[in-house]
Amino acid sequence: MELREYGAILRRRWWLPAALALIALAASAFVALRGGAAYRTDMRLAVTTMPTADPTTAQYDPVYYANLNSEYLADDLGEFLHSEAFAGEVSRDLNSTIDITTISSATRTKKTHRFIDVTILTATREQGAVLAESIGRIVGDTSRLGQYLKALNAYRSTVTVVTPPRTDHAATTAGMVSEVLLRTLIGLSLGVALAFLLHYLDPTVRSGGDVEQALGLPVLAQIPQARRGIAVPR
Repeated sequence: MELREYGAILRRRWWLPAALALIALAASAFVALRGGAAYRTDMRLAVTTMPTADPTTAQYDPVYYANLNSEYLADDLGEFLHSEAFAGEVSRDLNSTIDITTISSATRTKKTHRFIDVTILTATREQGAVLAESIGRIVGDTSRLGQYLKALNAYRSTVTVVTPPRTDHAATTAGMVSEVLLRTLIGLSLGVALAFLLHYLDPTVRSGGDVEQALGLPVLAQIPQARRGIAVPR
């Protein structure tokens, strides 16, 4: 098949690649701007333990062990923050305006020594801000958090928000544009492939080449198609 024949196939079914490309463009743009993870809210928590001296042990360093206890607690707290139990606390704090599954799946944590970076992925900027405010209230209530982390009260530890919540788009502008373009190209490619597939399955004879390919015989003559408005001489 010559290159011009490929072009003829695409011209005949041009609407198919165009339609799939437009659908992919619209869907990817919607997901990037209004999807379930369109916005991210970042905040940082710090776990602090008050040093407690032990008069019975001369080699005891209260500051060292206080920092060590804080790191252990930060490990536990980082896991607890994206658990269903904590999501239930947030849901109750917000009077169940957001379901537990959404909260637990939207929360991400990363621990660095005694600090915990919390990332919340939401569909709207307002939802991220609401969840972050609720998380800040809960972790700041030692008695409430101590129901799940008993060591928090035993070590006289506290959790504070050291970096206030900040909400922005989950992806950068360049990242969103490249992602939309990539998905649009994928849709266009699928449309082109589907156009060729339909041509392969179409039994219609459209040219002398199709006749020769189907019958294995040469075409001796071909009657040209009459244009509209022009009478064919008899």
